[in-house]
Amino acid sequence: MVCRRHEGLIVKKMLNWIFIAVCWVGLSAFAQAQDLAGSVLIVIGDAQVTDAKGASHALTRGEKVYAGQSIATGANGHVNLRMVDGAAVIVRASSRLKIEEYFVDTVTPSKSRIKLNLENGVVRSITGKAGEASKESYRLNTPLAAIGIRGTDFVVQANNEVTRVLVQSGAIVMTPLSADCSRDSLGPCKSATSRDLTAAMRNAYLELRSRADAPVFVPAEKAIESPNLIAPPRQDEPRVGGDKGNNKASAVSQDFFVADAKSNSAVGDIKNQVSSTTKPDVPVVTPTVPQKIWWGRWEEYANGDSSKTVQAVRSSEREVSSSNPVFGLLREKTDEFALPNEGVVSFKLADSESYLVNLDKTLTSATVTSPSLTIDFANRKYNTALTVNVPGISPVGIQSQGSITFQGYFISESNSPSTNVDGTLNRDGSQAGYLFQRFLNNGTSVVGATRWIR
Repeated sequence: MVCRRHEGLIVKKMLNWIFIAVCWVGLSAFAQAQDLAGSVLIVIGDAQVTDAKGASHALTRGEKVYAGQSIATGANGHVNLRMVDGAAVIVRASSRLKIEEYFVDTVTPSKSRIKLNLENGVVRSITGKAGEASKESYRLNTPLAAIGIRGTDFVVQANNEVTRVLVQSGAIVMTPLSADCSRDSLGPCKSATSRDLTAAMRNAYLELRSRADAPVFVPAEKAIESPNLIAPPRQDEPRVGGDKGNNKASAVSQDFFVADAKSNSAVGDIKNQVSSTTKPDVPVVTPTVPQKIWWGRWEEYANGDSSKTVQAVRSSEREVSSSNPVFGLLREKTDEFALPNEGVVSFKLADSESYLVNLDKTLTSATVTSPSLTIDFANRKYNTALTVNVPGISPVGIQSQGSITFQGYFISESNSPSTNVDGTLNRDGSQAGYLFQRFLNNGTSVVGATRWIR
C-alpha cells in the first residue's frame, strides 16, 4: 500500500513537471512570435546578429529578426530591414543597432511600442504603420540623445562623442539624455533642451556633442559632417519620398533599387510560368493585363541563368518589397497608394514558381495547386492558402492570414514558426504577390513566389 501511494505521488509530480514544461514551451513560442520585429530584405558584406544571450551568427537574406537582438555591420557591411509594420530600417557600414522593443498591436495600432538603440555608426529609419499610429511610443536612442518622430524618414549618426540627425521627410525632435529624459522611456522627450528638425530644412542637421547642453542647428551650407556624407547611402536604399517641406513620411513604398543600364535592358526577360501539371482551374494571365508584380531568384539560386535573377528584373520603375533565401519580390514603384476602402475580393493565381530546397542547397522543381487568396479591403485583411506538390514527398500546405498596411504590405498573424508568407499589393490593389517558405522536419524547405490578379 505504501509503495503504491509512493508511486502515485511520483507519477503526480512527473505529470506536474510535464505540464509546466509544456506551458513553458508554449509561452516561449508565443513570446517569440510576439517579439518578431521584421526580416532581412538585403544584406551585403560583413553583417552579424547577436541575441540577448550574446550568441552571434552571420545575418542572411530573408532571416527574421526579433526584439532583443543587435545587428552589427563591418566596414563593407550593409543591411536593409523591413519591419513587421512596413517600416524600413537601414543599417549602414561600421554600425551597431539594437532592437530593444518592437511590439505592433494590429488591433489598436496606437498601442504599439518601438524602441531602437543606435550604439554607434549610421542608421536610416523610415516610419511604418506602427510608428505613424503611435508616435508617442516610438524612440531611437543614441549614447547621448533621445529621438522622437512625427511621421518621418531620418538618418542618424552616433558614437560616444556626438549624435547627428538629418531629416529627409517629416520631422523629429532630439533631446539630450538626462534625468528629465531617461533612455528607458518611450516617445519624444519635451524639455527646454529639445530641438525640432523638419524636412523643410533640407540638408541641414542637428548636432549634439557630449559636453553640450542642447543640440545645435547646422545649416546646409555648413553641413560638412552630415550623416549622409559620413556613411553615404547605397543605391539599393529606398529613395527619398519627401520633397520641399512635405511632411508626409516616405514609408517603404520607395525604391529599394536604382536601376542601371544593364538591368534596364534585361527587364522582361523573366517569364514565370505555371507548371503544366497545375490544376486546370488555375487561370492563365492574358496579355491585356499589365503586370505589376515581378520576382527573380537571387544569384546563388539562378543556376547560371542571369535572366532569372533579381538583378535582371529590377528597374527604376520597380521596387523590392519582400525577399526570402531564394526569391526577391518586386512591385511597381509609387509614392502614393490608392487601395480600395471597401469590398471583399477573391483573387486568381496568375503565375507561380516553387521549389524544394534540398540540404545541399540544390532546387527540385515543384508545382502549386488549389490556390486561394481573399482580401477584405474594408478591414485590411487577407487570407490565403495553396498546396505545393514535390515529386516523392507528400503535398505541403501553405496557409496564412493577417492584416495589410496602408503601404500594401502583408503582415502575417498566423504565428506559425514553420511557415513564412511575405507579400504585397500593387498601388491600386488590382494585383497581389507573395513569397512563401515552409520548413520541413528533415531540414529541407519548400519556397515559392506567386502573383495574383482580380
